[in-house]
Amino acid sequence: AHIRSLWVQPEADLEEIKSAYLRLSKEYHPDTTLLPLKAASEKFMRLRTIYAVLCDPETRRFYDWSLAQEPSSRQAEKMRMKLEDPGELDFTNYKSVPDMVDRLGGINLELSDQGMTALTFDALILIFAIGSIVSVLVFKEP
Repeated sequence: AHIRSLWVQPEADLEEIKSAYLRLSKEYHPDTTLLPLKAASEKFMRLRTIYAVLCDPETRRFYDWSLAQEPSSRQAEKMRMKLEDPGELDFTNYKSVPDMVDRLGGINLELSDQGMTALTFDALILIFAIGSIVSVLVFKEP
């Protein structure tokens, strides 16, 4: 929920919030808008949520407090980014790219035509070698 969605200033009082809510609820209500039904319903429900947060004194205090924390949070994030080691970022963001056959995961990926031809050729040589050994053993002269 964000007060900017109501088009009022963060320090707006309850009357300003109510009038903004009434104006926008007419604009986004599924029965009175020109928007598609799904988009209108989503916007209207979000508007109701924002209004409920801002009208309750307890949730409004928490909202105001969190809004006040945003600038210092952004500043802390900027400082953290300046202090981070680029090498460490490269290490933490590294994603492995599997080769044609991922041996670690045991996942067989699709082989290229050249790889398939080489594999077929190797299989034929292996079959020929086994056939030659068998024929020597069977047909050898005593």
